[in-house]
Amino acid sequence: MKNDSRRTSEVSRRAAILAGLAGSAGTASLLNAASNSRPRAGSPNFPDASDRQGALFAAPIADQTLNIESMTMSPFGVPTTGIAINGSMPGPEIRYTEGDMFRTTINNRLDTPTTLHWHGMVVPNYMDGVPKVTQYPLPAGRSMFIEYPIVQSGTYWYHSHYQLQEQMGLSGALVIEEKRPEHDYDHDVTISLTDWLNQSPDGMIPQLRGEEPETEAVQPPTKGTYTFPGDSPFEVDINHSGFLMNGKTLKDPWTMQVKVGDRIRIRLINGATSSFFQVGLEDHDLEIIAADGQPVVPVKAGSIAIAVAERYDVLVTIRKAGSFTLNAAGLGSVHKVAGVIHTANASKKVNTERAVFKGRTVGASDYSALKSPYPTLLGDGPTALHSLPLGGQMKKYLWSMGGEYFPAEYVTDGDATPVMVEFGQRVRVRMKNDTRMYHPMHLHGHSFRVITDPNNWNQTHAPVKDTVAVAPGDTVDIEFLAENPGQWFFHCHNLFHAVTGMAREVVYMAPGS
Repeated sequence: MKNDSRRTSEVSRRAAILAGLAGSAGTASLLNAASNSRPRAGSPNFPDASDRQGALFAAPIADQTLNIESMTMSPFGVPTTGIAINGSMPGPEIRYTEGDMFRTTINNRLDTPTTLHWHGMVVPNYMDGVPKVTQYPLPAGRSMFIEYPIVQSGTYWYHSHYQLQEQMGLSGALVIEEKRPEHDYDHDVTISLTDWLNQSPDGMIPQLRGEEPETEAVQPPTKGTYTFPGDSPFEVDINHSGFLMNGKTLKDPWTMQVKVGDRIRIRLINGATSSFFQVGLEDHDLEIIAADGQPVVPVKAGSIAIAVAERYDVLVTIRKAGSFTLNAAGLGSVHKVAGVIHTANASKKVNTERAVFKGRTVGASDYSALKSPYPTLLGDGPTALHSLPLGGQMKKYLWSMGGEYFPAEYVTDGDATPVMVEFGQRVRVRMKNDTRMYHPMHLHGHSFRVITDPNNWNQTHAPVKDTVAVAPGDTVDIEFLAENPGQWFFHCHNLFHAVTGMAREVVYMAPGS
């Protein structure tokens, strides 16, 4: 029976991987065919409208309510206006099981509009949370209800896509548990990493453009910074005041008590606006089992380089009694944040010394180590290749995709044209980074194959992700199946690059047009 369950799980997960490449249309059909796990009308998870008392007049029932409101916060000693959800920053973790219905009420108690994007999730286009691309923002003082079937599992997150609200704390973890987990563990814990400014983010772009006097926030340190694995310099344009781990600081760290022999599943989320991290646990290896919600062949690492918006699921077995610091060093920064995993009667004090990482680093520095456990080839069909070089002008502080600038908050004359695709196409995108900075590129509404062997589009087990870091001077190829019609945002997830032009829309053409 156990073997049958594991085989069923493997079939379902393989279907989910392929479905992620296709978007919601592919997800629905593939999951239905593979395991009949997709909720059907009339099922307990997906009731018919006729099952609701009062039919059209009945109020929908939410599983949780997210109250978004301003709050003064001072994690690093300077009172600063932030945005909390239900009184906390980051917001509460949302958990479901694949096959459930996602039902959430959002109350906007701010004096400005807002939106929420469900990062990595397959959602109806009009619920994707991108202002003026997929929906109108939620006005101040208004509420909305979100409902959609969950057809995937994995580690995701949610965040505002309205102006610079994400930098003010408007984000949270979103976890979709597998119906039949493929791995055994004793604890399931989420680690969300965020960055913080001791001032309003609204002043960053004017300062970077020389329109306002510079503050420390736009003067990155030149000495003593954490370098990219391999001692490569890591350039940043924002000097954050500090970093948070599950909303906790280095002085007041996040802690967790365990027993010797415990196996922990750590869901690592980089919810920062522009900061990359190197993450490792003292005296322990990390076994990576998933990236961006998609399974990978388990691979051991001493640390992980995690780009903005990426997620990695890892397993850690506690080998001995003691106290072990979980370090997250901000690349290009002098700061780190850390938590403590400890056994009973061991110290809860964090090691505040400079983080030291041993062994192999996997992640944004080495995607070649990631392989899907199942074939991810897209099969036969029409193919389209789009070249979108990544560019920038530091003096004007404008960033581009394909030589064009998206009309965003700080781009008055944006000229970006949509990337047009046809339903059923195997869409290939080539991104050459012509700048001196890393760019974490994220495509909404789809997952994609990351081609780690240049020009070899036939890599059978290419990893599947929804966010990929493009290093300075490097070229990254991705490939996805166009089967999720709509208008989807495609952008750099460095928030300050996105609002200054580094974005495009992926738009489906009508058949026969």
